[in-house]
Amino acid sequence: MIPSAAGTLPLDCTVLVSTPENVAFDFRIAGPFSRALALLVDISVIGFCVFVIAFILAFLGAAGVGLLLFLMFVAFWGYGGLMEAFWNGQTLGKKAVGIRVVSDTGLAINAGQAMLRNVLRSADLFPPFFPGAVAMLFGSRFQRLGDLAAGTMVVVDGQRSSPRPPVADGVTERMRGRIPAHFRADTALIDCLAAYVGRRLDLSAARRLELSQILARHFIRSWSLPPKINTDHLLCAIYEHATMDEEHRSARRDRDLEEDPDRSDADVVDYLRTLEDAGYESR
Repeated sequence: MIPSAAGTLPLDCTVLVSTPENVAFDFRIAGPFSRALALLVDISVIGFCVFVIAFILAFLGAAGVGLLLFLMFVAFWGYGGLMEAFWNGQTLGKKAVGIRVVSDTGLAINAGQAMLRNVLRSADLFPPFFPGAVAMLFGSRFQRLGDLAAGTMVVVDGQRSSPRPPVADGVTERMRGRIPAHFRADTALIDCLAAYVGRRLDLSAARRLELSQILARHFIRSWSLPPKINTDHLLCAIYEHATMDEEHRSARRDRDLEEDPDRSDADVVDYLRTLEDAGYESR
């Protein structure tokens, strides 16, 4: 079983997730202070709008009071959900502070997620225990109850980056050639590989060898690779293979074939079979 990076606690406020398209992204998680400041701005905006509307409706007497209560209800329950659903996961407060809501998979949230997380805000702020604040303190992504239920998280806007970790020196085409052409990594494996490869240069050689052997053990056994293979380079090659789209992969094969016209007939046959298998998989 391959360990997942998602199951480990980050050393900072950065979380790495991968999309269903096998693209890994780093997100910087928004902390409680910035989220509280955004909430304060939103409450101020709602309060100001309610005050202006109340002043106008005061001239309508009892009918104005009823309409004001209805508008207050809509503002309290609908403002956050509608704004986040139709404004890229942001309210006016989140926009001012520079944060936004995304799905815990890194994708944009949908209307259902936006409404659910905002409807549960009252449960998050329920006194005297304020369970939402407690959940944020004990979670690695500062998710309140509404975020946990809706599958969302709040991140710093504009801080998403797509890591292309440096491929280790000495990772050759032969190393990539050990990876089965039909191999496709799932999102959990992409998270795990990206977390390792993106930080491998910060590790000592001994620690890098120790960790890479743990991660590569499954592939060595499944693909019948030599036990003494360089596991660090192998993981780099697997990550590159897993995150490379099929068009790029085919272009690389074409380039390699042009650069090595002296390949044996057997190599050419294997190459053509690989292309055929890849085309079948893509369909």
